[in-house]
Amino acid sequence: MTRRSLLIISLTVSLATFGFAQSTVTKTFTISGTTNSCVWHAPSGISKPPVVFFIHGANGSGGAFESETKGDVVADREKFIAVYPSASSNGGAGIWNDMSGTTNYPFFLAVIDTLDKRYTIDRKRVYMTGFSQGGFISFVAGCKYSDVFAAIAPVSGHAGSPCALKHLVPVFLTFGGQEDQASFISDINIWLKLDSCPSTPTVTHPATGITKVSYGPCAQGTYVIMDSVSGQGHQWPNKQNQAEEVWAFFKPYSLGGTTAAYAHISDAARQPMSALYASGIVRLQGAGEKVQVRVIDPKGREVAAVSAVQGQFAFKDKPSGVYMVIVNGHNRIFSLRIVVP
Repeated sequence: MTRRSLLIISLTVSLATFGFAQSTVTKTFTISGTTNSCVWHAPSGISKPPVVFFIHGANGSGGAFESETKGDVVADREKFIAVYPSASSNGGAGIWNDMSGTTNYPFFLAVIDTLDKRYTIDRKRVYMTGFSQGGFISFVAGCKYSDVFAAIAPVSGHAGSPCALKHLVPVFLTFGGQEDQASFISDINIWLKLDSCPSTPTVTHPATGITKVSYGPCAQGTYVIMDSVSGQGHQWPNKQNQAEEVWAFFKPYSLGGTTAAYAHISDAARQPMSALYASGIVRLQGAGEKVQVRVIDPKGREVAAVSAVQGQFAFKDKPSGVYMVIVNGHNRIFSLRIVVP
């Protein structure tokens, strides 16, 4: 045997011993007569890796979504497996026809089992994000399979009905400022109850055009967070690296609990603020002597911009609904909810 042959054998053994070589795999799955394909990207050097599902929207495909999200770049650095399933070829190109879970989720679970056999994944750190239809699927995954997915991050997708969770699920929802914000707030309200979150969020602006509304810590250390991207419609966000944002949210969570916390929310907890509506008056607890206030109606429109003096301001003759009260106080911005009966 030549010296060159020995070198090749040695290199092959080293790759097998110290981790898989980087690979992108396409595999077909047939579950109960329905055929789906799936692309996944496995970085080199992985050891018991986490898994992130990226679910495309209507008229999409796993391969196209892989290119759009650039999730592979984050996966290579953070050593998780990025998974890009495609909608069934039996139901029309790129359409997730079954949204309830009868077909799609057994397919996802089969993908997880396959990845585990091949790479020995960390089954406590499996996550899902998705756009539009894929966002809806992510919400349902969090509801029906809370014992499988440690956290979810829907983008411009709506939640279904409330559900009973086996484990609490952290949620990171992102949507465009030109979309119907009130409907997304309604979705978030479902999860605030499911995760037993505090009613007062923290509002920050981490980047130009991004408004982040954070609720937490909720029960068992979970958080429910929503990002609104100004000037953006119904699309995968282009004002921030969404794959990076999603992974930063997922990374602390496992089915056994969290490994980190969000410091900016802890700061807010030391300066609580609340709002209460009664008889045409909004009273702010903890706001101080005089603060600037904006009120957003259920359709996302600004309906008032006033000064609250001695912790209160008039808010009369408004239609019934849930309003957001944006308060600039204590050198930070708070977002509070009021209900007008």
